[in-house]
Formats: sequence, structure tokens, C-alpha cells
Amino acid sequence: MSNNPSGTNLVSEDVTKEDPLTPFTRRWSRRLLYLSFLNFIIAGTLALFMRTDQAGSSGLIGALGTPQVFGQLLTAHGLGMFVGWQFPFTYGLISYILPKYMKRKLYAEKLLPLVFFLFMIGFYCVWASTALGFGPGWYFLFPLPFHGGPAGTAPWGPAQALLFFSGMLITNVSLFVFSYIVLGTVFSNKYQDDYNLKAGTNHSMSAKFAGSIGFDAYMPEAVRSRIVFYPPAVVAAVVTTLDMLVSAPPFLTLIGDGAWVSMNNPTFLNNLVAKNFLWINYHPIVYYAFFPIIGMYYTLIPIFAKRNFSSTRWAKAPWPLLLITGIGVYSHHLFMDTSQPFILQFMSQNMSMVIGIASGISVFTLLALIWRSNYEWNLTAKFLVASIFGWIIGGVAGIEEADISLDVYLHNTYAIVGHFHLNGLDGIVFAGFGVLYWILPEISSKQWYSRTLGEIHFWGSIVGGFGLALTFMAMGFLGVPRKQYLPFNPGLPFTITLNYQFYLDVAFFFAIFVAAAQIPFIWNLIKTLLGPRSPKPFTTPSSLEESIAVPVPAPAPVVHSLDEGVVVKEAGSGAMAGISPPNSGMGAGTVNQIPKGKEVS
Repeated sequence: MSNNPSGTNLVSEDVTKEDPLTPFTRRWSRRLLYLSFLNFIIAGTLALFMRTDQAGSSGLIGALGTPQVFGQLLTAHGLGMFVGWQFPFTYGLISYILPKYMKRKLYAEKLLPLVFFLFMIGFYCVWASTALGFGPGWYFLFPLPFHGGPAGTAPWGPAQALLFFSGMLITNVSLFVFSYIVLGTVFSNKYQDDYNLKAGTNHSMSAKFAGSIGFDAYMPEAVRSRIVFYPPAVVAAVVTTLDMLVSAPPFLTLIGDGAWVSMNNPTFLNNLVAKNFLWINYHPIVYYAFFPIIGMYYTLIPIFAKRNFSSTRWAKAPWPLLLITGIGVYSHHLFMDTSQPFILQFMSQNMSMVIGIASGISVFTLLALIWRSNYEWNLTAKFLVASIFGWIIGGVAGIEEADISLDVYLHNTYAIVGHFHLNGLDGIVFAGFGVLYWILPEISSKQWYSRTLGEIHFWGSIVGGFGLALTFMAMGFLGVPRKQYLPFNPGLPFTITLNYQFYLDVAFFFAIFVAAAQIPFIWNLIKTLLGPRSPKPFTTPSSLEESIAVPVPAPAPVVHSLDEGVVVKEAGSGAMAGISPPNSGMGAGTVNQIPKGKEVS
């Protein structure tokens, strides 16, 4: 790790005396990750009932097979994935990333339990409101929350609406508390390390800010060399946090107004303003987990490919673009609203193209690194590559749908559902699985129970997930309407001619497939958590890391011994998390067998 591409060693001797990833942070990081995947399983089960309804099997499940309950399921499933899974996953992952790669103890780490319980209480209030009848759709466009559904017939009233909006407010408080932890860790001057003290480096807040969002990639070498190097995973954490904070005030105004109206008071937002305030926040939400995951792509793929980027500028260049466009694209959700100011529509259409450029830089850089490399196809590596292809296909579909002229035809069809399942399920969630397989052994000191169960989980998820999303895309191009309980209508001849019901049945099949694939994952996770703790920390790198300049700060190597007399060099806790010792059965990576008494250089 001596050839760090940044040319600097950012970890001072004082900082390395104590592991910045403290037992307290590890404990709450894994609890947040456990909560996220519990919510994923619940939200996925709700989606399965939606597919059952639309596959014509509603008679098998009684009351769930009704239009009003379909609306509740849609609300609970959509929010369950985009908030219930993403928020605690991002909290847990960033709580791992910052101390791991900045080598700093998490700022105000004692607030992590507050983040956990605020989120859990708030979001479970949201789910409780849907169980009590609230079901205007996952983005609850005004004025639907206050009218009890179509013609006032759906089973919710002011109490359920108030519970929903109160839960959303509490959930967002957890976001603010966690953002305080993130920004404190990245920018605080209390740390006595090279981020604040390195000679010849500009330690001003403006310089730190530029480095933390990747803007230094666009600066001349003479300027860039004086800006402290932030690892790509940390840059990703900062960018996603800033996007959420910038977009939060309009959204808080919206849900505050929702709570106010639920108490029989007049609204102070008209419906178009309410929709703008919602989507200003709801588009960055889509990226809240995705951006930190992209940061992990840049961290882990060089290790698996056994080589590094030719320049770290390519790992940082997309981030300023993503920071701006992450919010600026929001109005492409409002192309059907003809009263929306054209300047906002024009802005979002063009920003959608720019975000395609930023994504293209990342995708090309990552795949070029993998191309003709001796890529290590462990379970994490396979999930990451599969998720990149979900990102590519879903991203191309998203750029199509963000064109005003095409959106007229695609907006209210399953093409939109296909797009965000390609990005959300096949891209973000699959990468999240890969990251979990990689870091769980380190933060829990427990090795994964079974490699075979992990492989079954991977292949079942890939077949089911891509099959489901691509079926949705095909339905969209056939014109199948979304958000409807029964898009197949015998009174409309073209729905028979185009055989809508067949595609709904195919979607149901793939939904069952991807749901079944989660059973080995659940069993593997349970057996892992119930298994014995390892007497040794899972921070031992394979020889891969010793020959690769990974774009993260690292301390000078130290020598320690492993089983069977193996001796390796390790850079502190390194960038290799969750490595399996030999013959362990399964893990994120593998430790190469080294002859006894040999030293890896």
C-alpha cells in the first residue's frame, strides 16, 4: 500500500493506536444493517401480494385481493424499499465507511442509538398507518391523503393520515441527526491527523469541501496536490448527505402541511407546489443508498481486479455532477403536469442527460478496470458486477423516460416501474447484498455460515430480479398502466389483444422466483448470527491488497502472523473487510495460501 495514488499517507501515528471503527460503532452499524434487511424482507413480501393480486390469484388470499388494499400495499411497499430499507442501510454503511477509510473515530458516535430508534419509531408509524388503511400510493400526492381514496371510499381518515405524516417527520429527524454525525466526522477540526495537520496542505473549509465532493478532480495539479485526499467512499457519503440536506426543507414543509391538514386545518400549499416539494426530496432519496454503494465500487473493485485506476481523478470526477443533478433532475417526474413552469421541465430534462454522463464515467471506469484483469469472482464481486448492469439498463431506460416527448407515452405505464426496479432492485439492492456479504464478518466477528447458500441467493436473485424488471419494461412498451389494481380489463379490447394478463402472470412468476431466493439468504444470515464469534478479528487482507494501490488512505504496513505460520503485511485494518480465513466455507473474499515462513511483499 506504499504506492497510494494520492501520493500521501493520511493516517497519523497517533490515530492508528486505537481502531477508529470502535466496538460501539460496529455494534450499531450492524444493527442498522440488520434492520434494513428486515425491512427489505417485509417490503418485498408486500410486493409479492401485489403481484398475486394482479396475476388473478386474489381469490386465494381473501381480503388482500381488493383495490383499496392494493393501494395500501403500494404505499407500504414503495416506502418500505425507498425509506425502510435505504435509510438504515445507508446509516449502517456510512457508519462503517467513515472510520474505516478516514481512520477517524465516528463523530458523536453515541448518537447512533438515537438515530436507530428515531428511525424505527418513525418509520414503523408510517407502516402502521398503512395497516390501518392509509393507501394513497407511495408518493402520496396531494390531495389524496385527505380524501380517503377514490370518491372517499378507501378506509382511512384524518387519524391515519396524521399518523403517517407524524411518522415521516420523526423519520426525517433521524436523517438530520445522522447527517450531523457524517459532517462532523468529515469536517471537524478536533481530530489530530493529516486531514487537519499535514504540512503543505490547505486545511481551509473551502479546500476540505472541494476535496470532499470530488471537485479537486477538476483542478490543476498544483492546486490539487495541496488539497487533502478524501477516499471515494467518503466523497460518496458526503455527496449523498448534502443532497438529502438541501432537499429536506421543502419536504419537511410538505409533510408539516400534511400533518396540519390532517387536523382539519386549511392547507397552505397548492397541489402543484406540493408535488414539487415532494419530488425535490424523493429523487435524492433514490440515491441515498446508491451513492455510498458507488463509493464501495471504487473501493472494492480495484481489489478484486488486482489493479488500480490510472488516476484517482477518474474516481472523483463524477461526484460534483452527481451532487448537482441528484436534485436538479426532479422535475422529470412532473412532465405530465402542463402547468409546471417550462424552465423547470427544460432544466430537469437536460440534467437527466448530465446525470447520464456522470454515470457513464463511473460505469466505463469501473468496467475498464475489470476488463482483461484477473478479477476475483467472489460473491461480493459478482453482486457488484451484476448491479452495475442493472444500473446500466435502468439508467438508459431512465434517460429515455426523462425526455419530455417520450414521457407522454411512457409516464403512466409499467415502463416507469421497470426503470426503478432495474435501478432500485437490480442495481442498488443487489449491490447492497454484495456489500453486506463483504463487511458483515468484520463488524460482527462472525464468518458467514455457508458459501453455497450465498451462491443460491445470488443466482436466484439475479434471475428473478432481472426477469421481473425486464417484464415490467415489456409491459410498459405495450402500454400496461401502472398503479392500477386490474390493468387487464375485458371491457377494453386492446388489453385482450395485447394479452396484458399473460405479462402480469409472468411478472408474478419472477416475483415468486426472487422471493424464494431470499429464503437461503435469511437462513444463512440467521445461522451466521447464531454462530460462534471468531477469536480473531476479520481484518486480515489477502495478498491482493499488498500489490494494489487502493484509492483509500492507509497506514504503514505492520507484520503479524496468521494460522499455519503464514506471515503477511497488513495496512492497519486495511481496505479488505470481511476476508475469509482458509477453509472457512464462505466469505467476501479469500486469503491466498502462502508457504510457511514466507513474507508477502
